[in-house]
Amino acid sequence: MIVRCGARWATAALLTILGLTTSCVRRATVSQDFGLSGTASQRITPKAGAGSQKIGRKAAPTDASLRTIFQQQTQGAFNPLTDDRRFQALQTRLNLNPQDAATRLELAGAYENYRLYEEALEQYTETLRLARSAPAATGGNGPLAEQAALGLGRCAQALRRPGQAIPLLEAFLKESPRADLMPSSWNELGLLYDELGDLTAGESALREAVARDAGSDGLHNNLGYNLLLQNKTESAEAEFRRALELNPKSATARNNLGTVLARRGDLQGALEQFQLAADRATAHNNLAVVLLETGQYEQSREELVKALAIRHYFAPALTNFKLVQERIRERAELLKAGRLSSSAVVVPPAPVPGGAAPTVSDNRSPNKQDGRQEAAESKDPEDR
Repeated sequence: MIVRCGARWATAALLTILGLTTSCVRRATVSQDFGLSGTASQRITPKAGAGSQKIGRKAAPTDASLRTIFQQQTQGAFNPLTDDRRFQALQTRLNLNPQDAATRLELAGAYENYRLYEEALEQYTETLRLARSAPAATGGNGPLAEQAALGLGRCAQALRRPGQAIPLLEAFLKESPRADLMPSSWNELGLLYDELGDLTAGESALREAVARDAGSDGLHNNLGYNLLLQNKTESAEAEFRRALELNPKSATARNNLGTVLARRGDLQGALEQFQLAADRATAHNNLAVVLLETGQYEQSREELVKALAIRHYFAPALTNFKLVQERIRERAELLKAGRLSSSAVVVPPAPVPGGAAPTVSDNRSPNKQDGRQEAAESKDPEDR
């Protein structure tokens, strides 16, 4: 009798252990999917019973270790501030010498690499202050100050706070004896003004940048884009063409030039530029975007049909087709209700923001030194 009871208890204990182990494994797998921290960190308790209570006590260490792992996964598999030894080393160096601008600049760059823009902005600002306050006789902080100013501008744009960086960057350029050798800083100032919406000040800064490096296609493109935002289409076209003379492979400048041509009615010329920058389906889609923004809905739809005939499941074109259909339907309803005159069916061109539609990336590009010039090519990863 005792043997049977012992056997049954042992069998029940074994099954409970297997069940507990299986549950732990299942939860560990699920907990890797973020957002399940509450479920994953719950303690698993066996069913009531003398045997199960003993099993629960024996399994506690495993449960505790799993709970620790779950908590780490919830907080993130990698925390750069604690897991990247550079931060600790740099902080130690700054604790020993808070005036070490070079180390502070390195720390700011590390923060920016991890997209910790708030922390990076703070360090870039302090680096710039230290570099500007250094004795002029030393003469060694000019390049360092410019790097800090550029990082300050990038982080301010990323945080949508251009107004915070503009005064600092302007003061730096005003007092720096190397200002004539800093096209990148003038470009960054222009981009900040564009972000702020002060296009006139942005144009002035970008012209300063071009004057200091007339051989940069990126700077000519940025100035052209600023002019395009101001509806100065002839001047914008000249800048885009100059950018392409300097770099015929610039897809960004070609797309911007195509936008200018489409706005003035040269649709064939615009399509040719778009095709030189991307595949045929993307070119028709980009032309459709410009037509959509200028209120030429039927023509936009025709271009989208051509794009979809080339790539049947081209996601950007499908999205834009749905949008243009909605616009056509809305306009028809307004006309039917008498709230829109037939003369207002086609609206005049308006400045194109960074992307004319969700399917067209930002046409503006910083200078080549900054390494952030991007093509405005729109492609669906699944259709490449």
